Amino acid sequence: MKDLKNFIVAGTILGSILIFSITYYVISYWHEGNVRSEAKEISKNVAGTTFNTLFHIMKKGWSRNDINEVLDSNNELFRNTNYTVEVYRGDLVEGLYGKIRQPAVDKGISDIFLDGREKTLETKNTIRYLYPLNAKAECLKCHTNADAGDVLGVIEVTDDFTEVIKKGKKDVRLILLLISPIPLLGAFLVSLIISRRITGSVSALRKRVENVNTVKDLKTLEMNDVDLVFRDLNELFDGLKMTVRKLREIAIDKNILEFEIRLLERFIITSEIVKDWKDHIKHILVEINRIMEAYCIFSLFVINDETYEVEIFWRNTPSQKTRETLEKIVRQKLMANIYFRDLNSMNMTHTIALPLYNLPELTEGTLELQTKTLILDTPRIGGIMGIGVNVDLSSDPTRSLVIEGVLTTLLNVVGSVKAIYKYTHDLEYYATRDPLTGLFNQRVFWEMLDYEAERAKRHNAKFSLLVIDIDNFKLINDVYGHIFGDKFLQGVASVIRSVFRKEDIVARYGGDEFAGIVLDADQEHAFYVGKRIREGLRDFSLRAVDGTTVKATVSMGVATFPDHTKSSRDLFILADNMVVRAKTSGKDKILMPSFEDVAEVFKDISEKCIIITNAIDEKRVAPHFQPIVNIKTGEVEAYETLMRIEHNGKLMTAAEFVDLATDIGVISKMDYILMEKAFRKAAEINYNGKLFINISPKALIFSEFIPTVRGMVKDHDINPTNIIFEITERDTVRNLNLLEKFVLDLKFEGFKFAIDDFGSGFSSFQYIKFFPIDYVKIEGEFIRSLVGAKEVDTAIVKSIATFAKGVGIKTIAEFVEDEEIFRATELLELDYAQGYHIGRPGSDLKQVSP
Repeated sequence: MKDLKNFIVAGTILGSILIFSITYYVISYWHEGNVRSEAKEISKNVAGTTFNTLFHIMKKGWSRNDINEVLDSNNELFRNTNYTVEVYRGDLVEGLYGKIRQPAVDKGISDIFLDGREKTLETKNTIRYLYPLNAKAECLKCHTNADAGDVLGVIEVTDDFTEVIKKGKKDVRLILLLISPIPLLGAFLVSLIISRRITGSVSALRKRVENVNTVKDLKTLEMNDVDLVFRDLNELFDGLKMTVRKLREIAIDKNILEFEIRLLERFIITSEIVKDWKDHIKHILVEINRIMEAYCIFSLFVINDETYEVEIFWRNTPSQKTRETLEKIVRQKLMANIYFRDLNSMNMTHTIALPLYNLPELTEGTLELQTKTLILDTPRIGGIMGIGVNVDLSSDPTRSLVIEGVLTTLLNVVGSVKAIYKYTHDLEYYATRDPLTGLFNQRVFWEMLDYEAERAKRHNAKFSLLVIDIDNFKLINDVYGHIFGDKFLQGVASVIRSVFRKEDIVARYGGDEFAGIVLDADQEHAFYVGKRIREGLRDFSLRAVDGTTVKATVSMGVATFPDHTKSSRDLFILADNMVVRAKTSGKDKILMPSFEDVAEVFKDISEKCIIITNAIDEKRVAPHFQPIVNIKTGEVEAYETLMRIEHNGKLMTAAEFVDLATDIGVISKMDYILMEKAFRKAAEINYNGKLFINISPKALIFSEFIPTVRGMVKDHDINPTNIIFEITERDTVRNLNLLEKFVLDLKFEGFKFAIDDFGSGFSSFQYIKFFPIDYVKIEGEFIRSLVGAKEVDTAIVKSIATFAKGVGIKTIAEFVEDEEIFRATELLELDYAQGYHIGRPGSDLKQVSP
């Protein structure tokens, strides 16, 4: 029942009906029993009285008329009652006095004549009492044919009390009907009184509850004055009050929960947050003020003992006095913190989230600064974040928890941003530098060489290229060891760098080879630079462990743009050939190309062009497959598809023809032939692993590339998600806009994407920020240097691994050439490994473990 009053009335009605029914049946049963018992007694008395009367008359001397008068008088007496009296003559009396008119003798009467004992027979509403007239001594005078004890007759007294029972039941029903309004009226009055009392209390409580919209309102909800009249109801209500008290302690506002959800979303660190983390903090400050008043946020992070500015973010524009107050409190907090008390100097910068409004004047008595500290060992970062709130909020445990959560979020976000910035800054530096010598690396060298070639064409300028190779360095390295060899390289590099001008570009091309771009210089100027390098090296020496003094000489080749060639790649080939000739002609020389030298180099190039063209026409571009293993399991899970050309029974590696094929514009055709053959092999063995395929950046500008590849995988029934396309980092730098569209189109078709030689160029981390990359293949030079004393290379690889794992990108170590390097990649928790130690490229594609 929804209504208490109706419940009480209905309950009373049902209860009354039940009670009345029980009462009726109990009284009826009791009344019937009394009537039956009384009927038995009266019937017995009537029978006895009748016998006594008859016996008395007979005793005095009787006549037939006397007996009839007695019987008639008896019948008259019971005419208007339930009783009837009959006297039956037995055979002995009939034998002396003859038969009379009487009811037929039934079994009950016959039984009495036989056994001579009185008997009571009962039916539903009738009592039949049978009384035997036994002969006594006095009777034998007249009943000469009888003996004492013989049954002379039977008196039958019948009482039919049906009407009495009916009347009794009727009277009971009438009485119950007359008294029925009394409990109903009482129930109505009681329910009305109770309902009013309870309804009044509940209505008052409802109004109070309706005013509860926040946890703060819940805490002011007063319930002690509510009285529900009955002890049981009040005990029930006490349970409700206890629940409310517990809710006051644990309840959290809905808007706080919504804020916490939004706060969790702030944990997602995107490239925009890394780039504009200050705007991110301002947004968080504005959101905090939706649930509680927060005046400001401050942060200080120290990375590798470098002090950063204290950043203070204000909600609104503060007065100068308020700024000074907060700066004082911040200094006090930092001095009280064991990690930051030794900071000698700090700069404080102020940023305002909503500058159109002014902040109220704040003092040390009204401003409470709650802080949280973060200390990381790797990378070495220490930070402290603080939120400035009104002092009254510090007594609110819920708000304190919210502030604690906000500070944790801020520490994680800002700390991660700072760590990423640190990683990115270091990695972008070392990605462009050779970690041993500090010179530019090979990738950057090619970028700058291509750039200078284009610049020289536009401005009709010249520049020269100097390729430098240390003489006998392998012997020095083998005799004195790698550590000495590294120091030797560093010394030679230092001499070389000192000779070039500041604007010139100097790079370690690889191993013991260096290259220098001399800007705005002809070959005579470049030759002069080479002479100065030789002179500088005459003064250079390094003492070995055994006391031996080791000197250095170099062989150098010079080529000038555009005098010798208008192609940057041909320029390098020409200068490199001059180095080879310098070495074969005695070393420690500088050679410049003659007309015949230039012609011979380009003759070699022409021959290679013919080989490449014929290989395309005859479909002699062949795929070779190099295994890639999962470092954790040791199982082969993928293969990289490498391009080879079959020529005169031998195989030409990609390094021998790819650059030239790219220059003459046929590399995409070779890519198609390679993929068609690789996919066919994969289909033949029902290959279920992943295939990495190197593609030329030319693919980015060909609109038919993706439709063609889509058709190939469909024809060979290959799952696109198992195909990973690789582009070398250096090749992608100039094509960021094209690359973005290309990668998105690949991903839309289900293919995956990888950056090869990751870490070798300027923009390694730009790709991760802007493109949905699935894999990065770490530059092989970094991997090779994991074994030995090159801590910088190890730090770079570790940083790449940490960064990639944080954004869900898989890492692949290239150039894993021995077990020691493999173990190093395992310790750095890289995902996959590839190199000669894992397996050399071969023409067979093997099934991988499922």
